[in-house]
Amino acid sequence: MKCDELLHSSLFRPPYGRIKRSQIKKLRHIYPDLQIIMWNVLSGDFDQQLKPETCLKYVVGHTGNGSIVVFHDSLKAFPRLAYVLPRALEHWSRQGYTFEAL
Repeated sequence: MKCDELLHSSLFRPPYGRIKRSQIKKLRHIYPDLQIIMWNVLSGDFDQQLKPETCLKYVVGHTGNGSIVVFHDSLKAFPRLAYVLPRALEHWSRQGYTFEAL
């Protein structure tokens, strides 16, 4: 509820991409306009053993029009996120994609 007060968003990504039908029902009872957003590319940026270059290669190699990529805003993921995100955005921009805040 505190998050909703701050963000005012109808978008929700369930942790770990797991959610039960009963949870969806309860959430939609509280938030009728809720949109549950999943993804089709998990960057792997949370894996501390993954080299940033490998993470970037995976992300750009597995995305296309309409892809939703999960990156993590955490200390554990930051070394890969800081390397991959700007380069991936540059790559997709060169392909003609644009980005907007949701």
